[in-house]
Amino acid sequence: MQYTFKSGVLYEDDTHEALAKMKSAVFGQAKKIYDTHENMLMTTDVHYFVDQDEDNGDIRNKEYVMMGSDKHLVAEEKTEYAQGYDPEAVGWPVCKMPKVDHAELTIDHRHFLLTMLNSQNYSLRDDHDTEVLSILHKGIAGGWTIRDDYGFRPDEICGLFAFCRYIEQENELLVV
Repeated sequence: MQYTFKSGVLYEDDTHEALAKMKSAVFGQAKKIYDTHENMLMTTDVHYFVDQDEDNGDIRNKEYVMMGSDKHLVAEEKTEYAQGYDPEAVGWPVCKMPKVDHAELTIDHRHFLLTMLNSQNYSLRDDHDTEVLSILHKGIAGGWTIRDDYGFRPDEICGLFAFCRYIEQENELLVV
């Protein structure tokens, strides 16, 4: 199935029908996902393993979570450093954060690997190394093309899109 994600709304490509929408929280990194009738289906957010005041920017101190409207855990994402960027192996860079380019993802007890191929191209692979979801930026036209070969629900696709954006945020310049 192919979709378009634009301005926070997921559309089915064949019918151009809106299927789900995502809204950002006023503060923080949380995203809320709604159906077309404004019923909240899911939220995505960051969960810290240490106090945020003690967080040193190490991605291993947090995970991203997708929660259903009834607060049950739908998915969790543990981001990982790109090869050759792990601070334990190469030390902390002086002027930037270490590069992050992939995440181990668990969705309803199924394991996946989400990879940022570049800032405009993401791939989700299952444990058999088969690409089950791809997200590609449409360039100057704006929006994103999403190809789902797995059969994710529209709200899950929005949550996966949010997880892609979380990986991208990990690579942004830290301003103090």
